[in-house]
Amino acid sequence: MLSVLRVGAPNRSYVLVGVLRLRTVQFIYHHRTMGRSSQAMHIRSLVEALKADGHQVTIVSPPGVDPLKSAGMMPFLRKADHARGLQRVWKYISCECPQFVFEVFELFYNLFLPFRLLPTLWRQPDAVLYERHAYFMFMGVLLGKWLKRPVFLEVNELAGFTRARGLIMERLARTIDAWIFSRANHVLCVSRVLADEVQQRGARGKSVHVLPNAIDPNRFRTPKSGPSVRARLGLESSMVIGHIGLFYRWDRLDVLIEAVKSIREKHPETRVLLVGDGPEMENLKRTAIRLGMESAVVFSGPVPRDDVPAYIDAMDICVLPDSNAFGSPIALFEFMAMGKPCVVPDLGPMRDVVDDNLTGIMFPQGDYGALERALVRFIEDPTLRTQVGAQARDTVLQRHTWVANARIVVQLAAGASSAKRFAHIEQLDCDTN
Repeated sequence: MLSVLRVGAPNRSYVLVGVLRLRTVQFIYHHRTMGRSSQAMHIRSLVEALKADGHQVTIVSPPGVDPLKSAGMMPFLRKADHARGLQRVWKYISCECPQFVFEVFELFYNLFLPFRLLPTLWRQPDAVLYERHAYFMFMGVLLGKWLKRPVFLEVNELAGFTRARGLIMERLARTIDAWIFSRANHVLCVSRVLADEVQQRGARGKSVHVLPNAIDPNRFRTPKSGPSVRARLGLESSMVIGHIGLFYRWDRLDVLIEAVKSIREKHPETRVLLVGDGPEMENLKRTAIRLGMESAVVFSGPVPRDDVPAYIDAMDICVLPDSNAFGSPIALFEFMAMGKPCVVPDLGPMRDVVDDNLTGIMFPQGDYGALERALVRFIEDPTLRTQVGAQARDTVLQRHTWVANARIVVQLAAGASSAKRFAHIEQLDCDTN
């Protein structure tokens, strides 16, 4: 089938003509996550998009893990988070083991992996091995190359960048990465920052591609229910500045609370809505109390993934006060899909997605005075909020859906010559020939 795909951004428009409906491809998707939170959302969303396009996907997970069922659950950050069966084992290892012991478990997973992955590879001799990269994991690539299979690596983080739980054996992790990157047929990175680093660590330039996170448009086409959320939380007459996700130190949500305290001197109707949970929750509550902002900061706690669009709809402005330098935050795509104006730090992963002053406002990372000024611009200019939010929604629906990501993966797997042109036009390829 000959298809025409029109993609565009505010100042550019392209038309791609190519073969988008390729033969059915078999994938074996292997991962070593606990199958919860944003990790599982990424896995489930890509797998469902591949299946919807007619391709076959077999997921190989750690024992007791099923990301298709558990996607969107809170990760094991809190002692009160219940787990059953083998999930109890993974929770104990994650929460209780010293860091060095945890990394030893990660390394020894390689010894277990042949028993888990090899039977599936043998049963599907034509399948592509698609693996979510994890620290110290090399056996999947080794088995794939031994069986002469195409190997895809999806990279979401790398040794040397900030990790939520730290990293002791960094040198070993880098050595393993260099070995697997040099042998993978394709390395798909969620940001250009990671793609550049992957090339420096041994990957062939033509094998490296940038494929940011994305959204499923169907999740954001339901009737909007933000007003009911606002009424339930007592935010009916407020200008709501919101954030949703897991609360890590690097998110600097404490700075957001401080910025809104200053903004409220001129705009007292402004309030903060923080949706989610995480290691910083108690610190954020203490910050709100210390600043006398208890009534101005609303903590919803964690909510089911299906309720996320309603909570975003309850926000007037969405913000990422800070972020790590390499990740592709799913929350950003969800904010944009809901047509919300966003304020984000000027980091590589944000530049992969946001056009400054067109689909969001960017501020220099760490310049929290600029963050405050950007928020005030949106507060004082409702027309700007509407225009930026609408353009953000159009852009993410045109260029950042899981279906589009899946088609790029399929084209690469099928060896179609149009694949690199497609990736380049979408500005998702980081070839540096």
